[in-house]
Amino acid sequence: MIYHLKVEGDDEYRFVYVNPAFYAATMLEPCQVIGNRVEDVIPSPSLLMVKDAYRRAIRTGMTQRWEEVSTYPAGRKVGQVTVTPVFDEKGRCTDLVGTVHDVSRLADREDELRSTQIKLQSALGEQRTLAHALRVSEERLNLALSSAREGVWDWKVDDDTIFYSDQCKKILGLPLNWTAASSTTYIKWIHPEDRAAVLDRVRYCLQVSEPGAPESFFSCEYRLRHASGKWIWVRSQGCVVERSSAGTAVRMVGTMADITETVGLRQQVEASQARILSLTQQLPGAVFELRMDTRGSLCCDYVSDQAENLFGLTPRQIRAGWETLVHRIHAADRDRMYRRLQRSAATLKPFRFEFRVDVPRAGEGWREVNATPTRAPERQVVWCGFVNDISERKRNEITIREFNEVLERRAHYDALTGLPNRTLFRDRLEQGIRQAGAAGGQLALLFVDLDRFKEVNDLLGHDAGDMLLVEAARRIERCVRAGDTVARLGGDEFTVILTEAHELEHVEQTGQQILEALSTAFSLKSEQVYVAGSIGIALYPRDAGNSEELMRNADHAMYRSKAGGRNCMTFYEASMQSSAMQRLTLIADLRRALPERQFVLYFQPIVCLSDGAIAKAEALLRWHRPGTGLTLPDQFIVVAEDSGIIHELGDWVFDQAASMAVRWTAMLGQDFQVTINRSPIQFQPNAPGLDWVAHLRARGLDPACINVEITEGVLLNLSDDVQTQLDTLSAAGVDLAIDDFGTGYSSMSYLKRLDIDYLKIDKSFIAGLGTDVTSTTITETIIVMAHKLGLKVIAEGVESAVQRDWLVKHGCDFAQGFLFSYPLPAKDFEARLTGEVPWSERLFENSGET
Repeated sequence: MIYHLKVEGDDEYRFVYVNPAFYAATMLEPCQVIGNRVEDVIPSPSLLMVKDAYRRAIRTGMTQRWEEVSTYPAGRKVGQVTVTPVFDEKGRCTDLVGTVHDVSRLADREDELRSTQIKLQSALGEQRTLAHALRVSEERLNLALSSAREGVWDWKVDDDTIFYSDQCKKILGLPLNWTAASSTTYIKWIHPEDRAAVLDRVRYCLQVSEPGAPESFFSCEYRLRHASGKWIWVRSQGCVVERSSAGTAVRMVGTMADITETVGLRQQVEASQARILSLTQQLPGAVFELRMDTRGSLCCDYVSDQAENLFGLTPRQIRAGWETLVHRIHAADRDRMYRRLQRSAATLKPFRFEFRVDVPRAGEGWREVNATPTRAPERQVVWCGFVNDISERKRNEITIREFNEVLERRAHYDALTGLPNRTLFRDRLEQGIRQAGAAGGQLALLFVDLDRFKEVNDLLGHDAGDMLLVEAARRIERCVRAGDTVARLGGDEFTVILTEAHELEHVEQTGQQILEALSTAFSLKSEQVYVAGSIGIALYPRDAGNSEELMRNADHAMYRSKAGGRNCMTFYEASMQSSAMQRLTLIADLRRALPERQFVLYFQPIVCLSDGAIAKAEALLRWHRPGTGLTLPDQFIVVAEDSGIIHELGDWVFDQAASMAVRWTAMLGQDFQVTINRSPIQFQPNAPGLDWVAHLRARGLDPACINVEITEGVLLNLSDDVQTQLDTLSAAGVDLAIDDFGTGYSSMSYLKRLDIDYLKIDKSFIAGLGTDVTSTTITETIIVMAHKLGLKVIAEGVESAVQRDWLVKHGCDFAQGFLFSYPLPAKDFEARLTGEVPWSERLFENSGET
């Protein structure tokens, strides 16, 4: 058995570690040992001897050995105990480590021997007629000792002669015909370092005793010189068996055993323990043992001393209260760490986490923890692991990232104006077109050319021309919104990408602002210079179906502006008035639609790919527009967002979806989740509308029955207020999903910041499965990445068995699309959900796209 004590002040010792053999031998629980003082663990009859040995070890700096008899829940235990002090660089004793060798069975045999010896001593005082019986008893005793490989010694104190049994002579390497020797000779055989301690024990037993008083038992381990000249370890035990009438010791009898092999093994264990302790002290981080009970509460059973450097807390402080350490962890990282621990406990998978800390006097830093969980008794989970300081690595990562950003800027930004160059402009234009196409939106491209720039450059020089270009770039940037792009293609040509160009009025206003900004005087080298701008505008998808065509049409429109007298703008195709009237009519119809109950929800099943069952449903809005028929959201949602109608409409969708979730949950007898889309406009600060979480609780519905899908528009404008709203939904139990994942420009970076539950793969990628290498690769990558992050994946737009089979093969969790069902009215969906309509019968309705 191995134990480790922490020295806490004068004569104060506390258990920090014992190995499993200690618990098995004593039947004590870890909570009865670890963190407790010696006085609370070792029974009082042995406590004085134990603490005396600890003090001697600290005082002498040497390993102490003794035999201890204690009573534990497992019963009476006899142990041969060692303790070794560990000192720090200042010479202070900080730890005690040692071993306990369970010799209870041997002690029982020794008790039997002592009993026999007492009987033998009594027999010596009897009449000579008992001599024969005494010899028989001695023969039996020798036989028992021989089987135990222990010898007997008999010391006649009055004439100082010692008799040795044959086994004793074998232990000492003496010939069997060797006769008795004096104590003086024997003392010379004892190792000089052990001699004083042995003599002290012997003198204690020999001191004058009152008649009838119990004799003191002598037991000691020490080194003896073997006849061959080598040193051997022996354990010698005995007591006084005869005294004179004055109480003086006349005869002492005992046993001797060779324990050289046992001591060697013990020393190996001690050396191994010392090496482990030394290695632990040299590690750059701290090793620990963390335990979670069935209630989810955490406590630290052990942590090495390096924890003080990492957290500014001593191991004792951390063991005393886990919350003390938690308060040193950055508030934003605490909940994420606990969730990761719960996930590791549930799956018994390794736990790895990087987190920030704020340590007094050391400041902020980063720590990394790696731990492996195991299932402990009583359904507890124990992690053994290592935590270290990664602040320097994090600083290096920041340096590398900043360096890469510099390289990225040089490759994609104009060196003179700092605007995106032609390469980045083309990338953003392609991306904007894809987004507009996927969302059914509109994009505007403006080509801006500076009029009379060549004259300024020729008259005032290239430096003045550069100053003009820089100032022109700043003025154009001030005319657009944060999500739009201003780029310089070269020379005096600029471009503007308006990504949310739903209103032609907004496009026209932006163009007019740019013209006014450029027509204001420029101050160049003390000169007031006037230039102007010619702008050409082309719209996607109205004027072009791809980026090349769109750029060509905008360029043509820009040249028509120049031809028209400059300082003006020209749309590639002028249908402004007609479009504006149509928009006004649509807004008026939308405002009447909700009170007149023209809106309805359709529901499209979301299928679990592992068993083909309906797992959940997505609520999709439809409008029975008078005179038009069933109208899909892509024809009116943008206008609803721009006009503010989306707030009232979004709350209506939420309320209806929640009602159906309540109904279907009751019908099925288990929670059924309904997915709804939430517009980025609904996340705006101080936006009017319902408190969704409070509304769900008022309806008595578990928030987990609602899954909120957010779009790229939310991520691109992820302010603190928006993140707070998302965190509130997530904390209440509402699941969050990122819709059309894979088409966005920056959604990847927000997976760390948001507590996302699902990723929905855009249908443009699903359509290319098996035929388009890029789409297939991207889809597979999203699935693998999501599962690595602990997220579920939903594939939307599944229209063929080939696509479904590919998704099943590659581990996709859920799917929806026309292969399984078109969006259905609530009644038809309910019939399928409850089994009134068999799953094999398809209820394809002409209800539009997913």
